[in-house]
Amino acid sequence: MSINLERAAMRGRLAELQEEAKRLRLKIEGNATAIRQGLNTALTPVDDLEVPQLSEQMDNLVMAWAELQKVGSDIARLERELR
Repeated sequence: MSINLERAAMRGRLAELQEEAKRLRLKIEGNATAIRQGLNTALTPVDDLEVPQLSEQMDNLVMAWAELQKVGSDIARLERELR
């Protein structure tokens, strides 16, 4: 594969990763908002908190955050290679 084709492939992969990062940020924001609202004891009495659901949302947030860290690392690596 020629250098130009390799660089084009790297730019394509970079664009894919940047889109994935956007998607993950939206997912994280959605989970964080849901958790924040679910834990608002001014609106929901403590006895009525849906802790199992909130725990699942927190697990989803943690997994998405970990994925975002990996994607961010891959983006940085490709950006360095494309300089």
